[in-house]
Amino acid sequence: MSANPTETTATLVAINAQQARLSGRLDRLTGKALIQQGRSLIAKAGTQWQVDLADVSHSSSVGIALLVDWQRYSQNKNITLELLNVPSKMKDVIEFSGLTAFLKLN
Repeated sequence: MSANPTETTATLVAINAQQARLSGRLDRLTGKALIQQGRSLIAKAGTQWQVDLADVSHSSSVGIALLVDWQRYSQNKNITLELLNVPSKMKDVIEFSGLTAFLKLN
């Protein structure tokens, strides 16, 4: 069995001060670093921050916890967080968990 490094990595890349792209696998191995990276970007965003999740290949419950953390952090900083292109499996878990309104998903 060969190990593919992209299977265990996730990246958060700033597009500009108000936008970022999250990609890869969201799990216990990547979540802690992503929380801090996201908070750092949020703190520099001004009044709004968007994160595009179109390239998220997998998300455990850690991925949902990550989004909840970012939302709470954004609210504490009076910054509006907008989640774009949330994968359907993540949306299903968010809806099941009763977090749709909190995460402001349509």
